[in-house]
Amino acid sequence: MELPKLKEIEFSPLAWKEWLRNGDKSELKSKVDVYKRLKELNRERHFEGWLGVSNKIRNGRIRRLLNGYTLFDLLDSCRSLKDMRFPMWRLFEDLVGEVLRCALINKEECSVVYVGERWPGFKGLDFIIINSKSDLGWKVGVQCKRYISNNLPYGKIEDYSPYTTGLTASRLYFHGKDLKHRFSHRRKMVLVTFTSYRIETNEKKRFNNLKEVWDSILVFDRNRSDHDPYIYKIDCPGLQRIVSWC
Repeated sequence: MELPKLKEIEFSPLAWKEWLRNGDKSELKSKVDVYKRLKELNRERHFEGWLGVSNKIRNGRIRRLLNGYTLFDLLDSCRSLKDMRFPMWRLFEDLVGEVLRCALINKEECSVVYVGERWPGFKGLDFIIINSKSDLGWKVGVQCKRYISNNLPYGKIEDYSPYTTGLTASRLYFHGKDLKHRFSHRRKMVLVTFTSYRIETNEKKRFNNLKEVWDSILVFDRNRSDHDPYIYKIDCPGLQRIVSWC
């Protein structure tokens, strides 16, 4: 498995702002710089086949965007990113917004709106997808998590920090349940994550339980092996269903 070719790489607006257009402060001023840095890492660490991206997405721009984010995720996992102004989770949110806008490009009545923490009425959501022809106003709510770690038990959630529990399947189960309670049952709640860790059977069960409270769970990196951390298998098979809900 190899890295995507240069022409198969694109970055979300915030990623461009963070690194590639940050003047002399950034070591990465272009896609070529990113590519060269990854090639250097490959030589330095002798990945020997443990470094690569397989992307099965047909939509060209979505494929390129996810390839671009994947390369930065790889740089981050190798501790090769410095002096970042935006955390990786914020860049992931920006990626998700761009993917949704691209997927909805032919739906003129739909708009993707970033709500984040600025709109208190939408606490717990990062995006809402507005439909100007719908009496609901908006039909789909989206929560982004860069990754989901499943290693905390339900009974010990209160013993951990809010940041830690916010990334667990245990907490996200209750979070999804709360969203369902607060918003109309006619609206769909979507959880989007880049990757999720499944190490033991119980942890896999917790992740599967999320399907009870979220209408869709979209995981971009389909690699399930903890032994090959630098191999990515990118796909988003549930995206068209989300588009149809909008």
